[in-house]
Amino acid sequence: MEIKRQKPVVEAYHFDMRTPEDNVEPKLNVGFAPLKAPDENYPKENSILGARLQFQVVLAEFIIRGTIGQINHIIGRQISKSDDLSREEANELVEPLFDMLQRLTYEVTEIATDKPGIKLNFNQEEE
Repeated sequence: MEIKRQKPVVEAYHFDMRTPEDNVEPKLNVGFAPLKAPDENYPKENSILGARLQFQVVLAEFIIRGTIGQINHIIGRQISKSDDLSREEANELVEPLFDMLQRLTYEVTEIATDKPGIKLNFNQEEE
């Protein structure tokens, strides 16, 4: 699958100190939305797909919440719904969003704690 990506956009990134009363669960939601072509001259064989990652990462001392999105141009393929993507293709589309979350979290926790930042690891082993 050939993908031309626009820059990821951090829609929200919120960092909170965690208190003992905080009883929250980690959440990672990935979504895809087909988008309309910007003009009538856009190649009909291509697709535009928005990818979005909503997250709530719960760590021992912190809670990190937010949303990161990215617009992707899929070259030479029509995608009209998220079911048109294989699991591998979906993972490929959201990889830059997880990378951005990892980078942001490392930098913010490094600055907030004046220690080396926290490294998140979202890699999954194949079943």
